[in-house]
Amino acid sequence: MPFVETAFSKAQNPFESGLSFADAFYSFGINYPGAITNNNYPNFMGNLSTPDGQFRDMGTVDILRDRERGVPRYNQFRRLLRMSAPKTFEELTGGNKELAQELCEVYGDVELVDTLVGSHSEPLPKGFGFSDTAFRIFILMASRRLKSDRFFAGQWNSDTYTKEGLHWLQNTEDVLVRHFPELEVPLKKTKNVFAPWEKKSESMKYEGAETNAPGL
Repeated sequence: MPFVETAFSKAQNPFESGLSFADAFYSFGINYPGAITNNNYPNFMGNLSTPDGQFRDMGTVDILRDRERGVPRYNQFRRLLRMSAPKTFEELTGGNKELAQELCEVYGDVELVDTLVGSHSEPLPKGFGFSDTAFRIFILMASRRLKSDRFFAGQWNSDTYTKEGLHWLQNTEDVLVRHFPELEVPLKKTKNVFAPWEKKSESMKYEGAETNAPGL
């Protein structure tokens, strides 16, 4: 079911057609998120019809918001992080000439590339899910968020959570199965519930495009 058919006031449509919450959780569990890279922005988000009757290009909104908030352009952003700044579009893309040409046609000057676009255009370090530039911010914010949360830092213990509570936190699979017994089959072979789950045999028949396919 296309996401656009479940957005805003249509969110309950899948359940009115017979799907259960277990079906919804299963669908979320077996799908990979879209890759954080160029040319992979959802088509429907580029022409999103909102409840007020307007159509919005959310990709453009992302760029405009960064500019309005004073986010430096890509090269300056990297300099402020004490990182090297590419001198050419081809250097930025790690040798991807086709992408470099597209960026050149849009921006004309490598110093004008927006930070979001630049971070989606640079080659990824081995094993990374998103750019090294974005990772520098992520690692600072993620670690600070955890260190600042007393429930993770100083009070991660049974006195705070109780033994049963800690078990719930460390065994999310049990919590899901308790509420949705139908998920036991795909979850029992899954090592990490926060990674894509094992598919049931019925799902193997699906031959459509996966969530992480470019352009979806």
